[in-house]
Amino acid sequence: MPALEGLLAPDQALPQRDRLLDPHVVASRLAEASGTPAISRCELLRIDYRFGRRLRVLHRERIGQRWRWVVGRAYPEDQSEEAFRQAVAMATPTRGRFCDVVHAPALGAVFWTFPSDRKLTRLAWELREVRALARRLGGPGSGARVVGYKPEKSVVVELHNHRGRCLAYAKIYKESLGERARHIHTWLARQVSPDHPRLRLATPLESTAAGKPLVLEAITGRRIADLEGREACSAVARFAAALADFHSLTPPEGTSRSDRHEPERLVAAAELLARACPRVASEARALADELGRSFVPSPEPLACLHGDVHPKNVLLAGGRVALIDLDKTTRGAAALDLGSFLSLLCYERALGRLAPADERLRGRSFLDGYARVGSLPGPHTLRWHTAAALLAEQAVRTVRQIRADALARLDRLLADARRLLEGRDG
Repeated sequence: MPALEGLLAPDQALPQRDRLLDPHVVASRLAEASGTPAISRCELLRIDYRFGRRLRVLHRERIGQRWRWVVGRAYPEDQSEEAFRQAVAMATPTRGRFCDVVHAPALGAVFWTFPSDRKLTRLAWELREVRALARRLGGPGSGARVVGYKPEKSVVVELHNHRGRCLAYAKIYKESLGERARHIHTWLARQVSPDHPRLRLATPLESTAAGKPLVLEAITGRRIADLEGREACSAVARFAAALADFHSLTPPEGTSRSDRHEPERLVAAAELLARACPRVASEARALADELGRSFVPSPEPLACLHGDVHPKNVLLAGGRVALIDLDKTTRGAAALDLGSFLSLLCYERALGRLAPADERLRGRSFLDGYARVGSLPGPHTLRWHTAAALLAEQAVRTVRQIRADALARLDRLLADARRLLEGRDG
């Protein structure tokens, strides 16, 4: 993690922030607090930061030949000791030599060793259930492997047989999210026939029951995030066509309307940037004001929105496109999803990860692919939602995930959004 001086303002509520982002400091303090042997290697994997409120970090640490995930949560002054007492009461009993929950007073933080988790309080039991399910599905020698972990939110597990062939995926959620996710996946999968020409969604297995991990059929394919050049442009067009089909589905019953780009959310995003990155305060506030003045509620029927149209959530599965990670599905104008994806292309170009010519080609392929199946919003609407997503999604994520390279280019990102609003996007 590069030095944050000049990129992020000091956090008066969490003055230990930068030390928790330093793997060497965390390894030293954690070894000292837990009494474990020396940690030979420590890597920072994930950050979830709310300026002035909370900081949660996920580290991977190596002790001898063993790797472990450790989640740290920072607390304001004098609150970490009480948080530790509460965490111990809820922690998974340990059978190993290392403590599941550790208090590091020098960092004002509490650490949980996987599978102990502050919110996923039944995680160890649910992982055992998933391993048992793998054996029922694939027979002796089958097993389960954790392939994704969002602390305090969810765990993704691959179920495989003794030959390593993937049988299914299980997703374990914190209690308040599990049943909603089950409802969303079941509701949407029923609307997409097995012979649909473009779109595929993972079907929940019949063995999935209320109170259990969500188990989905395995879909194999190539992520469009891993493609380049002409292949990427072709894949983006196919994705857009499948997204148009997704937008035409009936949203899950009880799904709320998205407020991602409502003026109040844009103002809140600008104020976050102003506090966390004072050097872009005036640009952020001016952008939010301009977006608010030009905001026009969409007259179009509400679409079924994916809510997280990231290339990592799109698979080329044979002749169809599979959309995964449907947890953020909601209702709203189709332009929200479209602007979100276009803003991601702008973000990648601003950071030098995507050449300007490639951004234009992929953006054009995306819109052309969508137009072959669905109805595109007007140019102004697309520009407005792309600019709104640059502020409320890309710029805010830059702070919440403390992306140092993007923090250094926040002014450029906001300037790009202003150009879009003014119709100077080339």
